[in-house]
Formats: sequence, structure tokens, C-alpha cells
Amino acid sequence: MGQSAPIFPLRDQLNARAVTIAGKDGHPHLVRPINEADAGRLMRCYDAMTERGRWFRMLHHLPHLSEDMAQDFCKPDPERDLCIVLEGDGTLKGEILGGARITGAKDGRTAEYSVTLRPEAEGIGLAHKALALVFAAAKEMGYTQIWGAIHAENGPMLQLAQSLDLYVRRDPHDAGLIVSEADLQIALK
Repeated sequence: MGQSAPIFPLRDQLNARAVTIAGKDGHPHLVRPINEADAGRLMRCYDAMTERGRWFRMLHHLPHLSEDMAQDFCKPDPERDLCIVLEGDGTLKGEILGGARITGAKDGRTAEYSVTLRPEAEGIGLAHKALALVFAAAKEMGYTQIWGAIHAENGPMLQLAQSLDLYVRRDPHDAGLIVSEADLQIALK
């Protein structure tokens, strides 16, 4: 008897472009999985970030995403990873406002998370909702633990981690980093 494919209702809804999230302004934004056609949009999203924002996202100086890097980011492993993007509208129609990602470890239990937003999309709660969405997808995919590395000077991201009830502690191997983590079996009941 063959194995049946796992059922991931949230991922199916994302693939069907049936999920929106609204910021504090009430404006809904379509959320969908990233795809290979997004490389140019991803590069423009990264270029729109401040130099400090790019540093905090990559944890090192990277002024621009190369085309190869963008292509790699646009092809997450469908078995272990999920990357969602928020579509812009108005003057940013067709552009990526930002997104959130989980990258699963080979152990099948833990996943690293990250989130990125253009400056125009910051401060209205979209990062919180995008991360909550990928955390729910991570739980649906069978992950039990999520974690992320945050630069110690990235106050907004540290506040976001705390608002999501993540456990925050200094990285014992790098004083400039904070590790934030959660047990998904407890965090998302």
C-alpha cells in the first residue's frame, strides 16, 4: 500500500492565493508562497530596505542580492521549507512588500524562521501576522521547535519576538546575537 501525501490545509490555502493579512491600518495584503518568477521583485524589495535593515536581515554587510542568490531564495525546498511573500498594491502593485520564511532542519523537528519587510510596510503589524502564519504552517508540517537569530541591536525584532511569546536569550557563542525560540506544541494551542 502506498503512502498518502501529507495534508497541509494552510499551505494549500496559500498556494490557492486564498490568504490575506491586514496591518493595523486594516488594509488587506495577499499572502502567497514565493516562486521562481519573484527573483527580480525580491531583489527590488531587498534594495528598498535601509542599509541597517539589510545588515539585520543578513547579519553581515550585503549591499545587494545577486541574481543567483535571489533565485536560490525563490526556490525553497517544498518538503522542508516555506517562504511566503506579501504582495504590494497601489504604487507598489506587483512588488513584494516583504515576507516570512521557515527553513526546516534535516531532523524534521526544528525550523529556523526569518522575516523581512520593506520600510513602507514596517510598523503596522504585518511582520507579526506573517510570522504567526509561518509558525502555524511549521506546526502543520510537523515541526515542534522554531528558532531565529536576532542581532542584539535590532530592537524592533526583539520586541516582535517577545510579542510572539518567543523565549529570548543571548547566544552563548556570539555576544552580538540573541536567539529566540519556541516550542510549537505549546506556543500555538
